[in-house]
Amino acid sequence: MITYKMHLIRAGRSADRNWKGYVGQWDQSLQEESVRELEELRRRFSYPKVEMVYTSSLQRAVQTADILYPDFYTVEMDGLMDMDLGRFEQRTVEELQGDPDFEGWLQNSAENPPPGGEKVEDFTQRIISAVQAIFRRMMDEKMTNVAVITHGGVIMSLLSGICLPKRSLDQWSVGYGTGYTLLFTPQMW
Repeated sequence: MITYKMHLIRAGRSADRNWKGYVGQWDQSLQEESVRELEELRRRFSYPKVEMVYTSSLQRAVQTADILYPDFYTVEMDGLMDMDLGRFEQRTVEELQGDPDFEGWLQNSAENPPPGGEKVEDFTQRIISAVQAIFRRMMDEKMTNVAVITHGGVIMSLLSGICLPKRSLDQWSVGYGTGYTLLFTPQMW
C-alpha cells in the first residue's frame, strides 16, 4: 500500500515581531528578519525531499517557498490562504477592545464571524477542499511527497479538524518555517 506524505510548513512572519495584531489575508511581504530566520532554518535543518511545492497565494507564503525550496516550481492555491478576518485585519487587540463584534467573535468564532470576514465553517471547508485537490493530484500523478507552505491558522484548523489523535486547535501550534507531516492512504482519506 502506498503512503502519501504532505508536509505542512508555516510561512514566515510578515508583521513585526512585537506587533500583536491580526494578519489573516492581509497580503504583505516577509519581514527581513523573518527572511534571515528562514534561511538559517534551511541551513541548519533538512527540509523534506518533495516532488512538488504548493503554497497559499499570499506573498509571505510564496516567498517562504522560494527560500525553503528555491529549485522548485510552486503551485499557488487560494484555498490555502489564511482566514479572511474582515474588519479585524490589520488591527490590534487593543484597538478592538470594547467592540461588541470582536467580543462576540472571541466568545464564539463559529457563530460570530468577523464583520466582512469568513465564517469558520467556510474557512474549514475551503482548506479541506484544497487538501483534497492536492491529494487527488498526488494520486493521479503518482507523487508521494509534497510540501504545502501555508499559514499557522490553516495548519492548526486542518489538523484539529481531520487528524488523529484528536486535539484542540491550540494544541497544534506551529512555529514559522516549521510544521507537521500528514500521512495518507487512499483508504484512510
